[in-house]
Amino acid sequence: MGDLATHSKHLDDDLAHFGAPVEVEKSKADLYVLPQNWAAVKALSTANTQWQYCKDGIELALDYARAEIAWRYSDIALTPTDFDKLQFLERTVIGLLRRPDEKPTEPSASLKV
Repeated sequence: MGDLATHSKHLDDDLAHFGAPVEVEKSKADLYVLPQNWAAVKALSTANTQWQYCKDGIELALDYARAEIAWRYSDIALTPTDFDKLQFLERTVIGLLRRPDEKPTEPSASLKV
């Protein structure tokens, strides 16, 4: 229904009944990216569906072969410096996903990168 469903009294009543907020909360945090880092951030966000996963569903790394296809279609050309920044962002994301202070939900071996 697209936009037709966004201003529906029935939908608002259903959302209120199940405890959902009637109005969508807007994020108060803005992300500022330095201009020299923009290509790496754009490349990472464009390739965000191209992660390699282990059999337990944990992100290991970006699959650069598939990511390059996404970059090509998005007309993103990375310089060697931009690629280094992209890999730094990738390692940072992996580190944040595998915080040592969080206990795994299931016992398994974890790979530290």
